Amino acid sequence: MHGRICSRKFLTFYFGILMLMSGYLFYSESQINLVNNWNEDSAKFQGKKKSVNNLIFPVFKHPLAPPYPFPYKFLINQPDKCKNRKPFLVIMVLVQCQDLESRHIIRETWGNESLYDVEVVRIFLVGQPQIAPQRTKDVLKEESVTFGDIIQQDFMDTYYNLTLKTLMGMEWVTKFCPSASYVMKIDNDMFLNVDYLIHNVLYPDLPVRTNYFTGAVYNNTRPKRKKSSKWYIPKEVYPNDTYPPYCSGPGYVFSSDVANKIYDVAQGLRVIPMEDAFIGICLYELHIPLSVPPSGLFIDRKVHYNHCKFRKVVTVHHYGGHKLRNIWSDFWANRSQKC
Repeated sequence: MHGRICSRKFLTFYFGILMLMSGYLFYSESQINLVNNWNEDSAKFQGKKKSVNNLIFPVFKHPLAPPYPFPYKFLINQPDKCKNRKPFLVIMVLVQCQDLESRHIIRETWGNESLYDVEVVRIFLVGQPQIAPQRTKDVLKEESVTFGDIIQQDFMDTYYNLTLKTLMGMEWVTKFCPSASYVMKIDNDMFLNVDYLIHNVLYPDLPVRTNYFTGAVYNNTRPKRKKSSKWYIPKEVYPNDTYPPYCSGPGYVFSSDVANKIYDVAQGLRVIPMEDAFIGICLYELHIPLSVPPSGLFIDRKVHYNHCKFRKVVTVHHYGGHKLRNIWSDFWANRSQKC
């Protein structure tokens, strides 16, 4: 009897060792595949492949490398918003899921679709809440029913997931609003002169452009390598010394065909959390050059409000919430006044 028990223990131990060895071999092979995939992506910017020996495995679980592509699901969607419509402009606003106040103020100001003489569609892009999740989910569902402008997928709503949020917008335009002519991506803390954008930049009477992308253009920008920086990007996440040219993230505009192309090419690129730089990488891969706008059209800094100046710009940064509401009534009331 004692001999049988020992034999069973030995067999159990032996079987466990075999399982561990199999698991280790599978894990190792998976890690090598990940390295090879990373090498292929990096080679597009480095001009050559790095050997496996030069890489550190923990890079693949780096917290600053958002997992993409991934089958993110639409939790809240507006699949029929563009049905039987041909919007001239889709405005997709990136906003935190819990920021109900910003959404209301934008609906009252430049996000009011009824103000314009061409068809405009407004959507708010949000992720999943980290704080008071059930309460925020309930508010978002109620907003979605009331206004029909909330788009949400199942990634966490964080600053470092802005790239995922923007790609969600590209996916939504591609799948649910392909009839649109142009798309404006904008943050919630912005002044936006939609009327000027429509009639002095996009021109609804002209044929719709293709491969068009414009905003405040940045060239030869270097990744921030200091860990204390809000925009820190380690070499393990992005190895190059400079980014390709890109448009400043708070606000840029593009033809809707570009949304489809960016969404497609992003499926094969390693995503970085700097959303505007990543979109620049996508455009670089697509060989789509940026259209440089007239100077001062897209202002990515805070400037004091002056209704004559603001009438001839597209965006001004740092005008969110009540700051936006406070200037909007004067701006809209005096939009026809001679300067």
